[in-house]
Amino acid sequence: MYGVILAGGSGTRFWPISREQNPKQLQNIVGTGTMIQNTVQRLLPLIPIDKLRIGTHKQQATETIRQLESFGFLPNHLLAEPYSRNTALIIGLMAKIISADDPDSVMAVFPSDHVVTNTEKFIKVIQKAETMAKKGYLVALGIPPTRPETGFGYIKQGSKTKEDENVFQVEHFVEKPDLNKAKEYLKSRTYFWNCGVFVWKTSVILKELQQHAENIYSQLESLKHCLQKSGKKLDHIELDEKGSKIFSALPNLSIDFAVMEKSSKVVFIPADIGWNDVGSWNALDEVSEKDQAGNIIKGNVLVHDCNDSIVYGQDRLVATLGLKNTVIVDTQDALLVCAKDRSQDIKKLVEELNKKGCSEVKVPATVKKPWGSYTVLDSGSNFLLKRIEVLPGESLSLQSHKHRSEHWTIAKGSAKVELNEDTFHLEVNDSIIIPLDAKHRLGNPGSEVLIIFEIQFGNLLDENDIFRHEDLYGRR
Repeated sequence: MYGVILAGGSGTRFWPISREQNPKQLQNIVGTGTMIQNTVQRLLPLIPIDKLRIGTHKQQATETIRQLESFGFLPNHLLAEPYSRNTALIIGLMAKIISADDPDSVMAVFPSDHVVTNTEKFIKVIQKAETMAKKGYLVALGIPPTRPETGFGYIKQGSKTKEDENVFQVEHFVEKPDLNKAKEYLKSRTYFWNCGVFVWKTSVILKELQQHAENIYSQLESLKHCLQKSGKKLDHIELDEKGSKIFSALPNLSIDFAVMEKSSKVVFIPADIGWNDVGSWNALDEVSEKDQAGNIIKGNVLVHDCNDSIVYGQDRLVATLGLKNTVIVDTQDALLVCAKDRSQDIKKLVEELNKKGCSEVKVPATVKKPWGSYTVLDSGSNFLLKRIEVLPGESLSLQSHKHRSEHWTIAKGSAKVELNEDTFHLEVNDSIIIPLDAKHRLGNPGSEVLIIFEIQFGNLLDENDIFRHEDLYGRR
């Protein structure tokens, strides 16, 4: 069985931890690892790492690969999508790729940012789903509802299948209901949450796409021929210019709407596996450890006389007094304070911030790069101060700037600096000035993370003021 992890979401309800360029699945929100690391860890007893495939947006490709290096994940098993096009298109393309290598393959599809607390039951359910998939069914997992949830789609239970009395036909799918309907569904005990986990043979899902979403299916072969290696240091798969144009023109459809709601081959398995989509801050109540007063605390935080609140901090001290049912999330560049029962509305807040052009919605304070990261510490009309971390063995592009000079000071590790025709090796407390228009590159030849502080001076201090002459990661 092959596993396909869909990792292209933005996770706006987890702002300000989750940003467009560093979304929820790449964050450590629950458990010891990031959401996508926890997902891979959960799948390894079922699916070997060489049979895992990941689809994500091109902006997250490099960081996703870095986070999965310790599992032995192969970079060329990640497909970087040029645009967000929901799930039907990426699932169809993944099925086309896998079936070309293994025509009789079974493919399981998983979200990258959900929590499952009962791993043992989860494994048994997926194994049963694989058995049913081999019989030609499209298998969905249905989660027994615990509350009248209006934010999920539902599956209506039909009759038992002849193959297994614990696997059921799907009478119909239901889109997100209003509260009264959700209460009826909870009471009936015949409606289940659709958690977005599916198992099927690649040949079957491709035939169903051909029947029910021919406009997508008809382009899959062309897209497959447009796949290419990225040519970057972490060499994943991407679409060439022709493929990107085809991809962008195709419908923005979920696999539920494109196929599952229309196919006669759909069955579902009730799955009481401790599932939670962790869709908002208040969802942490169900999956996180709490103190005696019901608070969830992370980071450098002091709470006094607070109850049933969520307080997420980082290095800076956050002290709270007399709060109840409140969410506080403190990051380097943004602070969120809201009533816990309003945390679903953070998405609306993010939309408003987007309209105002606030960069804090898209870009985190610490920006991940293929070579490491940088954090803006201070800025003024003609200066900008950064903390830059370069991973061992990595280097920035060979570049120059038209509008700024730079002053670097080494704080940790050792640096190799190319400056025009010269090369310098710098250690802790060494400094160097990079003049305007000078061709330069910063590298880390050592075995520990290199940390430098960079002060930029100029009349335009912008990430767009970079002309790349050479780059290991294929950037322009």
